[in-house]
Amino acid sequence: MPYTRMLVATLLGASAPLTAYAQEATQGIDEIVVFGRNSDLIGTADSASEGSVAGADLLVRPMLKVSELLESMPGMVAVQHSGSGKANQYFLRGFNLDHGTDYTSYLDGVPLNLRSHGHGQGYLDVNGLIPETIQRIDYRKGPYYAGLGDFSMAGASFISTIDRLEQNFMSVEVGDYGWQRFAAGFSEDLAGGTASLVGDYKVYDGPWEYAEALDHLSLWGKFVRATNHGELRVTLSGYEADWRPTEQIPERAIGSSVCADAFCVLDDSVSGSTSRWILTGQLTGDSWDATFYGQYYDWAMESNPTYDAQIHQFDRRFTAGLRVNKQIDVSAALQVNVGTELRFDDIGPVGVAESDDGRVIASLGDNDVRETSLGVYADLTWHLGSRARLLAGLRGDYYDFDVTANESGSAAGKRHDSQASPKVGFAYRVAEDIEVYANWGRGFHSNDARGVVNETDPVPGLSAGTGYELGTRYAFGNLKLSAAYWWLEQDSELIFVGDSNAVEPKGGSEREGYELTLFWQASDWLGIDAVYTDSQARYTDNPEGAFVEQAVEQSAQLGVAAVRGNWEASARARYLGPYAMVADNSRRAESLTTLSLRGAYHWNALTLYAEVINALDSDGKDISYYYPAYVAGLDPAGLGADDIDCSVSNCTMSRVTEPRTLRFGISYKFE
Repeated sequence: MPYTRMLVATLLGASAPLTAYAQEATQGIDEIVVFGRNSDLIGTADSASEGSVAGADLLVRPMLKVSELLESMPGMVAVQHSGSGKANQYFLRGFNLDHGTDYTSYLDGVPLNLRSHGHGQGYLDVNGLIPETIQRIDYRKGPYYAGLGDFSMAGASFISTIDRLEQNFMSVEVGDYGWQRFAAGFSEDLAGGTASLVGDYKVYDGPWEYAEALDHLSLWGKFVRATNHGELRVTLSGYEADWRPTEQIPERAIGSSVCADAFCVLDDSVSGSTSRWILTGQLTGDSWDATFYGQYYDWAMESNPTYDAQIHQFDRRFTAGLRVNKQIDVSAALQVNVGTELRFDDIGPVGVAESDDGRVIASLGDNDVRETSLGVYADLTWHLGSRARLLAGLRGDYYDFDVTANESGSAAGKRHDSQASPKVGFAYRVAEDIEVYANWGRGFHSNDARGVVNETDPVPGLSAGTGYELGTRYAFGNLKLSAAYWWLEQDSELIFVGDSNAVEPKGGSEREGYELTLFWQASDWLGIDAVYTDSQARYTDNPEGAFVEQAVEQSAQLGVAAVRGNWEASARARYLGPYAMVADNSRRAESLTTLSLRGAYHWNALTLYAEVINALDSDGKDISYYYPAYVAGLDPAGLGADDIDCSVSNCTMSRVTEPRTLRFGISYKFE
């Protein structure tokens, strides 16, 4: 099978927007490459900022880390501040989303964000994803969708996995800084259906003074078959990882006797581990679907954000949930969608302790948490003639927080909270290839249960926000353009605090900005995408200053992907703009620009490929903060971080982006 035909067949699966290509693929047309961004969403999209990415957009993307798949959402930037085993930092729509907070992701219908997490609220770890299993990513932005609840104020990604591999495969990769990756997978007909299994094992040291020593194993298995009640999909996925965190360091220490360069490590005794396993059952009918899931999770990590007080954070939990959705065609002009979500997190122990040289010496908080949520929603699409659509929705959520103290001094108590979130939108087709949109909606994020039940200074269980958006979408053949201007008002920010290495609630905020996106399929084999975003984020009442910390002000990406004959090539440039590190804007982080390349050649079943990450060897920073830290050997003995005066010392903390990195791989496909 020629490679371009095989690429199409691999991508089709059960993804509705791609089925238009299926008939062409089966008619023997070899030179077709599916670029998911080329789907025409005029007449079906609810807003200018939603979309889908699949096909060559994902398969030929150069990546340093698997979380960069989420950057397929225009405007999203994923960086790292604590090593390859930890959840990433995400930037979107003027947010430093830390590890999740106001951005959510679903994997085959399962919410991946973790509530009341030991490190930060909404902790979103996608390190367990295996790129070869990803079919498509659909994305939404803003609180305009009734089917979206917690952690979705800024946006959401829906990750769908394949139903089967087109061909079984094995691959091996090696690269700079100890990178090694081994992956293999197969699909077989079994018991009237299809069973698939894919494994991914990787190790990595990184460019740091002391190796990260990442040791990571991911497994993914799926069984698919037709039943009398609909299409059944059962998936088991998970991963095990150990690593040594490589955290942000004080810039004033770089070049000193204790820190030779930006890759130095000031505490080599910290470590981290993650174990996460998810079992999912999905049943899909003609106009309904249901998802049931259970999850086991065990995470622990030492860190030393101020370098004078090492801390040990931990989180163990079982999670169970379901989501049921039903579409009702009331008439040819009116469609109603109704659904419900139920989730229960049995968390414990979860907390933080003081540690020294990797050994726990004193507890700072230890809890068990039972957190239950129920959401119900309905939305409708009313076609007002051939050009206009009225969109309306309503969502109701109820949360119950039950916190038990495992030791004296830890938070304890019971609370509950609820919220109704209305939505409304309007779409009008100005011409066959132009559509305009207006959207408004209420949304929320939940807060950490331990803060909700805190007797001294409690926070609300659900923190509300309101979003607005005006936009347009153009589709001129293979050229797709969209533009959106948005506003977002939020009752409470979640801000990273260096002393605790966690996020904590702060005051209300207002954001606004615009986004410009482009996709051009210049030929059957060439796709070009570009995005530029600009935003501002301000506190509404903060005595420390008006600027929301780490709120990126501009971002941009430019990507080129080519798949022709047996050749494949791609290039991706990424720009992360400057931002305020402190609320009075007196300290600012610099911008970061990187360029990464990928190329491959296919000989029937054999593929050779190479990647150059950060090809221009940028020495910019992935992330920058501003807070005091103590540096042993540089600062006088007996002092601590609280004794460092930021008015006379540079308190910038940063983690440098990884240098130019070469990786090579070989893949073999077989029956």
